[in-house]
Amino acid sequence: MQNLLLKYMNQRLVKPERKRVVAGPVITISRECGCQGSLVAKMLTEKINEKLIEKGKRPEWKWISKEILTMASEELKIHPERLKKVMTQSDYSMIDEIVASFTEKSYIYNKKVKKAVYEVIRNFAVEGKTVIVGRGSSSIAWDIEKSLHIKLEAPLTYKTVIVSRRKNISFDEARNYVLEVDEERAKFRDAFKIDDAPMNYHLRINCMNVTAEEICEAVIKLAEMKKII
Repeated sequence: MQNLLLKYMNQRLVKPERKRVVAGPVITISRECGCQGSLVAKMLTEKINEKLIEKGKRPEWKWISKEILTMASEELKIHPERLKKVMTQSDYSMIDEIVASFTEKSYIYNKKVKKAVYEVIRNFAVEGKTVIVGRGSSSIAWDIEKSLHIKLEAPLTYKTVIVSRRKNISFDEARNYVLEVDEERAKFRDAFKIDDAPMNYHLRINCMNVTAEEICEAVIKLAEMKKII
């Protein structure tokens, strides 16, 4: 009986390894609100391309974030005016509005939505030379051999100060915004069954005491060690 129990617990606790896929290279960035994921992605892409130019290679790396949902929305034929309205809002509002659009078409979190988002991310990841921000990309691209997965996080107070300055709003307003965005992103991951466990990231960075440039240098060094760039 005890052996059966141990066997059951092992099956539940040990995450099965997926077969590694030769594709990429790809770098994914998961981020909490206020950790400036897009800034890091943009800077990281520029620095990688600079290194490639120095080596006499073509600067082919790019970064994507909102484009994922744009392409998925086109696949699902969401009205262009609706999409235009969504794209003029913040990251959090964009997810919220797109979900609302899916609700109107009875698509919310169903297989079509998941498939569209998954395929856009997967195609970019397999094609390679891309930095992908958010949207569960770390989980979707985890089985790609030439991949590096980063998580940017920070204490709530730090994130609140960053958002307050960036949006020119009060500390309390910024704090509420940060909490709402992080909660919505958690719901997004849950709905799409995205695994946010620590073991799914090669590097987790507390953004409070490091600059975006320092983060990029650390990621590039690790990427070079793993022969991703």
